[in-house]
Amino acid sequence: MEIKQVQYFLAIVETGSFSAAADNLYISQSSLSKQIIALEKSLDVQLFDRSKRKVSLTEAGKVFENHAQNFNELYKSMLVEIGEFRNTLPTLSIAAIPVIAQYGITTHIAKFRAAYPDINLVLEEREASTVLPALTQNKYDLAFVRDYGVDTQQFSILEVVADKLMVAVSKSHPLAYRETISLTELSNENFIMFNKGTLVYELAINACRSAGFEPRVFYSTLRGASIIGLAASNSGVALMMEKVLNYYRRPDVVAIPLKEVFTSKIVIAYMKEKKPSKPAKMFIRYMEKNLNE
Repeated sequence: MEIKQVQYFLAIVETGSFSAAADNLYISQSSLSKQIIALEKSLDVQLFDRSKRKVSLTEAGKVFENHAQNFNELYKSMLVEIGEFRNTLPTLSIAAIPVIAQYGITTHIAKFRAAYPDINLVLEEREASTVLPALTQNKYDLAFVRDYGVDTQQFSILEVVADKLMVAVSKSHPLAYRETISLTELSNENFIMFNKGTLVYELAINACRSAGFEPRVFYSTLRGASIIGLAASNSGVALMMEKVLNYYRRPDVVAIPLKEVFTSKIVIAYMKEKKPSKPAKMFIRYMEKNLNE
């Protein structure tokens, strides 16, 4: 049994799902599942009842939860006390919009941490509208953001991955058979979107306006799974980035390419006027090398 397995267990209990816990932990859902299976094998009990849609604890899991909480608190207390005797590690502080799991960025971060264990990497998820202002205030060294609206006079950027806007509809929707679709054909539809303040919302709204109409937003949320769920129920159509849509893909939802092309890139941004710290430079070089392989 490893401490990270205990912490992964507690993250699932706290969020109520494997997918949400994986997002919060910045790891893939499959990696999280493997760690929990390994934990259950080491304890020789099943901790979670996976027979229902909502994950719940078994009786053994409920008993283990109390011990896990105590164990984790003892571990954190130990780190605080022993920290007084350690040399301070160089810190790399990174802000990220809430999509790094969907774009596979968590894998790069995990590999970087493994390659450079002497760097204290602190990763914080923030809403898109707050990331760049925080970067200008020197609260972070680097940031993962969408390039939409980034001032390249103020920020240097490194492209990580490109994406494009798609339409998601229920398999029972009249448009589900289409190979492509124009935005103008969706002018009378109800739209399911990410919340105002997200850059994908701005991109989608502006795309609709460029097609000559104001979208009728039926529902907005920060959760991609909720958008896909409502699209599956035929409550409306959704405009989502292709890779995010693939991450939440369901068999009862059809993804249709738009005839018009609306692209967005995930980039690493950092201040031009501020010289990057040594850990920041190492991370940028690491990403450049791995993205080109």
